[in-house]
Amino acid sequence: MIYIVLRQFIRFVLRFFIKKIEINGMENLPKEGAVLLAGFHPNSFLDAIIIDCKVNRPIWSLARGDAFKKPLVRKILSKFYMMPIYRITEGKEYLGKNDETFERCSEIFKNKSQVLIFSEGLCTNQTELLPLKKGTSRLAMQTWMSGTEMVIVPVAINYSEFAGVGKNISLNFGPAIKQTDFEELAMDGKAIRTFNEKLTEALKKLVRRDFKKPTLGSSWFYYLTYVLHFPVHLLLHTFVKSKTRGTVFYDSIYLGLLIVALPLYWLLCYFIFQIFI
Repeated sequence: MIYIVLRQFIRFVLRFFIKKIEINGMENLPKEGAVLLAGFHPNSFLDAIIIDCKVNRPIWSLARGDAFKKPLVRKILSKFYMMPIYRITEGKEYLGKNDETFERCSEIFKNKSQVLIFSEGLCTNQTELLPLKKGTSRLAMQTWMSGTEMVIVPVAINYSEFAGVGKNISLNFGPAIKQTDFEELAMDGKAIRTFNEKLTEALKKLVRRDFKKPTLGSSWFYYLTYVLHFPVHLLLHTFVKSKTRGTVFYDSIYLGLLIVALPLYWLLCYFIFQIFI
């Protein structure tokens, strides 16, 4: 329930943050059945938020494991359909927990639901695809070898700019990759390389910066709300820039604070209106 309500509110708040989102290839995303969304990852948590808000069915997202180390935070993130995936840089002692996450993914696929994984395994504000890690191939092979039907849909989110509001975004979904696209299923190095080569080829076709310039008519809501909420944007920009300098978290933290700040700003305006009008 919390996830559904917050998801709807974030969809609305995104209109205060983004000038235009163009979606291509949505017909490639099945309306039912198990789906593994394999994504390009240029902009931290914002990538998952936008994909989740633009896809009709709920999505379980795999996120960096260090965010889940505190029990309370782990419980909260779980309420928002997020699961941890650990990297070697977060400590060898945590890598075994990835097996638990993959088991949960298997149950999700058996229930014909969706999981989002970012196949590069790390995030930088890049405009080109980085080499893929083993996680996506391992999860796919494990699922297929267990007898569960599931398709992989490559997805790439492209930004006109990073670290700022009023950006244009293209969200591209590619044709599904199926079990029948592979001659054999295995967990060895050769099978992983073959899988990653196929997924890399599919993602590269979706990572592109051919944005259509938005017209004033299509972006009027963003411009109007930016003017009306200029004090909020000015304060957030100053604060977030000072806290995220040199990192990839500007947009994610900005949006997170905007979700909280907008209702408070509206409430403040209401009280001022009641006092002086």
